[in-house]
Amino acid sequence: MRTLEQHYDVAVIGGGLAGFCAAVAAARHGAQTCLIQDRPVFGGNSSSEIRVTPHGAACFHAYARETGIISELLIEERARNHEMILENGWTNSVWDMVMYDMAVNTPNLTFHVNTPVSRVEMDGKRRLRAAAGIVNNAETEIVVSAGTFIDCTGDGVVADLAGCQWRMGSEGRDEFNEPHAPVSASKDTMGNSIHFKAKDMGYPVPFEAPAWAVKYDSPDFFYKQGRPPYDIRGGYWWLEIGVPWDTIHDAENIRHELTRHTLGVWDWIKNKDPETRELAANYALDWIGQVPGKRESRRIIGEYFMTEHDVMNRKVFDDEAAFGGWFLDLHTPGGLLAPTSEPNSAAGYQGDYNVKSYCGPYGIPLSICLSKDVDNLMMAGRNVSVTHAALGTVRVMGTTALMGQAVGTAAALALQEKLPVKKYAASHSAKLKQVLLRDGCYLPNNSNQDPDDLARRARVSASSEAKLYGMGPDFRDAGTRLLKSWSDTKPKKLSLNQASALRDRLDVRRGQWIATGGGAVRKLAVCILNTSDTEQKVGAKVVPVDNLWDYRCNTGDVLASTQLSVLASTQLSVPAGGPHWIEWEAGIDGLAPGYVRLDPGGGADLPGASADGVS
Repeated sequence: MRTLEQHYDVAVIGGGLAGFCAAVAAARHGAQTCLIQDRPVFGGNSSSEIRVTPHGAACFHAYARETGIISELLIEERARNHEMILENGWTNSVWDMVMYDMAVNTPNLTFHVNTPVSRVEMDGKRRLRAAAGIVNNAETEIVVSAGTFIDCTGDGVVADLAGCQWRMGSEGRDEFNEPHAPVSASKDTMGNSIHFKAKDMGYPVPFEAPAWAVKYDSPDFFYKQGRPPYDIRGGYWWLEIGVPWDTIHDAENIRHELTRHTLGVWDWIKNKDPETRELAANYALDWIGQVPGKRESRRIIGEYFMTEHDVMNRKVFDDEAAFGGWFLDLHTPGGLLAPTSEPNSAAGYQGDYNVKSYCGPYGIPLSICLSKDVDNLMMAGRNVSVTHAALGTVRVMGTTALMGQAVGTAAALALQEKLPVKKYAASHSAKLKQVLLRDGCYLPNNSNQDPDDLARRARVSASSEAKLYGMGPDFRDAGTRLLKSWSDTKPKKLSLNQASALRDRLDVRRGQWIATGGGAVRKLAVCILNTSDTEQKVGAKVVPVDNLWDYRCNTGDVLASTQLSVLASTQLSVPAGGPHWIEWEAGIDGLAPGYVRLDPGGGADLPGASADGVS
């Protein structure tokens, strides 16, 4: 065994999206940075070894897409990759190579892959001196010392070795009074998952499950318990197991059990399920993951401990450094072994649980990424300082990537100012935020104040103006259809893989934000298709909203402590056929600049909720 000793300004341990973005950010800002990854590829759960597609606030909020380094990576991957985007199980090694290429081409960045860190060296109790790992198949130990360390291992490996406090499992409701917390504290965590990919061979392909695969025979397990095989081509998030195993120490047991269950699920899809047998006739298994993707393990105690209340109330932090917006996605600890894998899915993403799980875009403070016990240790990813309930939203990879860029930037800027990272975070948060904004990151409660940014002094003018017209749902110009005709989206009997077409129907409330420059909204026109044989009534109302992400409705307090007022409401009479433009004299005056929201469709608090066949 040989030993190599190296020194850097910043050492990042863990090469998932959080760690990768942290290392690139630190290096771009001039810090000599080392990235240590225990796997052969970067990307963590998003890599071709595990294949979870990166998600975040953009999945629920159209104007809240994650930007910065993660956006660079996603755009570059689409430019290079021949593979379509589908869902879990479809990530290929082109994504790995996009990340690898960025790492190779980033000045000031050195990296070591296939190097799990197994020990640390301390200077006293409160300062890390070095982290050491053995390179797989190389009989080499690498000892990396640094001024600042960033733990992005997911499991909090470095923080644990350094003696930091951590939590694992669920806080009881009595500790923070979180609505999503269980009544009693528990050691249970969300489970690990593996995925699979199936390929259309163009001819019938048989499949026989091995004798050790789990046998599935009940459709209720899938269709009544929130585990629909919605697309036979890709793996499913609900191929998940945790309890009764420990997600860290029993990871190999979980991997084996998940393999047994995955083969059994494919046997059900391929040979037993009347909904999928014919669809899957020509499909063969192309890939089954053998590296479990973890959702939850250790959470390191930081300078601040963020709870569900901070997230749901969109608390504004002075040290805001990132943002999130995924819903409070808390899976049942038992996964496949439990009655449901995730309560929201089992409820069809409808009802009270869905409402109380929604998160508007919220700020994330840097202080949850600063270790309370070790002065030069930061964290980013799912091991940050949050409760189990809050982890349900901050754990997704789009969000963790933003946290990674924030901590990497902070570490490098602290070096420039010759300050310990905690002192820099306490005294220079305003500068950090402006640098993050300049680097393309978005912060929901902060705006660009850079005096050197010429765009802030720019003015827009036009030499001429023309009225915008001809962009209705069925407009044609010279025989060319600009938008998809409504006749092409006419509701029809749906198969399993056509369920998404239900989104066009008005049997549930829809929302359309309308920008107002102040003043009045006198008249509104709504284009509606009625595929029934009789006139239908559609309820509609206009409500004031605080911002583009204000999805509040009167079924409960979601984003604020007050219920929404109603500016105007009516019933729209929709004749059979169409589409029809239905006009409404709303007569709303005295509006401030901002937004209002038009809510047509179903809902107990809307007049005329019945709207069969209307879309």
